[in-house]
Amino acid sequence: MQGEQEYARELWEEMNTCSCLNLILACIVYWQASEISRVLSQCDPVANGIDLSLLEHVSPIEWDNVVLYGQYILDRKLVRRRPRSMKGRLSV
Repeated sequence: MQGEQEYARELWEEMNTCSCLNLILACIVYWQASEISRVLSQCDPVANGIDLSLLEHVSPIEWDNVVLYGQYILDRKLVRRRPRSMKGRLSV
């Protein structure tokens, strides 16, 4: 009985961890897609000499700029506030 309860608790903890990781992954993909959309909407790619055919090689699941480990310290004085607007957002 004791072993079964411990196994159930460990399984629940593992499932909870997986759910949290899935949520983090979804947030990262959403943020990356939003940033790609924002950059494309705020600059004129054609006027800036950007080949739009290269866009098919850009993925919101790219991890080079994401650091998952470590301590994150945010200096609120350096954060720019931007208006919350749904206009121009990429729907994911």
